[in-house]
Amino acid sequence: MRLLVTGGAGYLGSEVCRQAVEAGHDVVATQLHVPAPFGRGLTVDLREPFVLPDADVVVHTAYVQADPDMIVRSTRNVANAARGARLVHLSTDLVFDGEHAPYAEDDEPRPLSEYGRAKLEAERLVTDGLVVRTSLLYGKPGPQEALAARDDVVFHEDEIRCPTHVADLAAALLELAAVDLTGVLHVAAPDAVSRLELARLLGARDPAGGPTPPGRARDVSLDSSRATRLLRTSLRGVRQIQG
Repeated sequence: MRLLVTGGAGYLGSEVCRQAVEAGHDVVATQLHVPAPFGRGLTVDLREPFVLPDADVVVHTAYVQADPDMIVRSTRNVANAARGARLVHLSTDLVFDGEHAPYAEDDEPRPLSEYGRAKLEAERLVTDGLVVRTSLLYGKPGPQEALAARDDVVFHEDEIRCPTHVADLAAALLELAAVDLTGVLHVAAPDAVSRLELARLLGARDPAGGPTPPGRARDVSLDSSRATRLLRTSLRGVRQIQG
């Protein structure tokens, strides 16, 4: 399989590339400021239109959470460039408002944050591909592990997510890349835990807890039962792995 992965130097993208290379796929990994560690690097600014190298599947993982405009522009350009190839686009549980969890694929998105609104707008640009919504990622040194190691962070005790091991999600994405499935699919691990519990599971010592502030989604746990039925890949719960 000829695979192009956007965000090939990123947390999820690099893991997708690593597993794809190990599986023998022909992998092109987009990069910008940081070299992609696996696959053939392609330097491109996704905020600008670009020409896609020959690829069977494009897995779009690239985003900058603090830059909503980049999220939308990059997805538009990737979707345009990927015409003729299968597109698997990564989205988030934060397209929901946190009031009616767990959320299935056909529940109405109502994002509260600029990030969630940008990700929802990006989803709607994927007209003939697969949108994969997931949750917080952990499993190798990254943002969640770094937060857990700090002693100046208040972890929300009523913000509920479904933390997913990055290796499990990457394996699921490669499996989904090879099947003819479109629309929206929730792919997250089964354990719905608070940010406070996650910090403890990731090794935080006596972390401080507090309520979720106004304007931020609380329980956005995902119902991933459809993905569980479809996938051979096991999405392991965080309590199973870290407990």
